[in-house]
Amino acid sequence: MLNNYLRFSPQYDLVIKLLISLVFTCSLGPLVIKTEGILPITLQTLFLLFFAIAFGWQVGGLNALLYTLFGMAGLPIFSGYVGGYENVIGQSGGFFFGFIAASLICGFLTDFEFSKNPFGHFGNWLLGHAIILVMGALWLKSFRPDQYMNDLRNVLPGAAIKSSLGFLVMTILIRLLAGRKDFYLKK
Repeated sequence: MLNNYLRFSPQYDLVIKLLISLVFTCSLGPLVIKTEGILPITLQTLFLLFFAIAFGWQVGGLNALLYTLFGMAGLPIFSGYVGGYENVIGQSGGFFFGFIAASLICGFLTDFEFSKNPFGHFGNWLLGHAIILVMGALWLKSFRPDQYMNDLRNVLPGAAIKSSLGFLVMTILIRLLAGRKDFYLKK
């Protein structure tokens, strides 16, 4: 979505956008927002989906893949500033595969006309979080067969909040970059 408004030198465009997405995802993605009454909200899905929707499937997919690989290598970039391969092969492993799948799918869908209207755009955010949660729950089921559905229910409010926040921030950025006239006049 932001590809139409942010362009760099053609031979370096993908690399620059990938570096921007990696810096934000690796530095701010591990932040955890603790709230009363629901599970803590991690920002990694917000940033992974944001850059996939903003820059498309190539940047988004590479961002998610490199984020996972860097974290597996031991860099403390996963939720709560931890790292290591045991996070990816452990109970949370399905979420990491979901990050990659959701980034590829949501990034791909941004090229279609339906995702450029508000309902399609918001639906893309919801779809991304749904993919991540379903893949995470299916993986978690093998570790905690009695508890995985309850765990899934507990993360739904956070996913809804991140989808809404991502949609709002993306809409504001497009509005600022496009200008008033282009924002309201659809082609």
